[in-house]
Amino acid sequence: MKNASVILLVILVLLIGATLQLRHYYPLMPDPMATHFGVSMQADSWTAKDSFFTTYALVEIGMLIVLLLPIFLQKRLPTSLINLPHRGYWFAAERRDATWQVVAIYVLWMAAATLVFLIAVAEVVFRSNLAYAAVPSIGTPFFWTLGIYLCIIAIATIRFHRHFATVPRDPVAAPEPE
Repeated sequence: MKNASVILLVILVLLIGATLQLRHYYPLMPDPMATHFGVSMQADSWTAKDSFFTTYALVEIGMLIVLLLPIFLQKRLPTSLINLPHRGYWFAAERRDATWQVVAIYVLWMAAATLVFLIAVAEVVFRSNLAYAAVPSIGTPFFWTLGIYLCIIAIATIRFHRHFATVPRDPVAAPEPE
């Protein structure tokens, strides 16, 4: 699983980046800080700085645990818990390890993409709090970030589904041409 090692390295670098982001912005943020933005894109709720930073760190760690735990428990996880087209075929004994490798790579990339999304959203929130406006606003960067993230997730999900949606023809069971 050489590819998994590369993706885990990417995730580690992103976590280090998120940690540096927190260290950089913590002393700069007002207390309380704007943390929720309504439909008007203007702040409509504020939270204590310590609470926001703690919650942000816990959300990132929690998200990684939820996404990565099945990969590390794959040998013990019943396949009935996996929602995959043609699960019986793909998790047959002779294909189980290869299937888990594909699933693991997909999940690791989704974890990395989600981590990038969380870091980007936090950046938008931090910058809006530094704008020194009477009522901070997130403007359109949040929607660009969300749109790009949703496109990445949609494309990856379609590719993942297409990979598992069809079962290759078994050459042994195919009828002989006459």
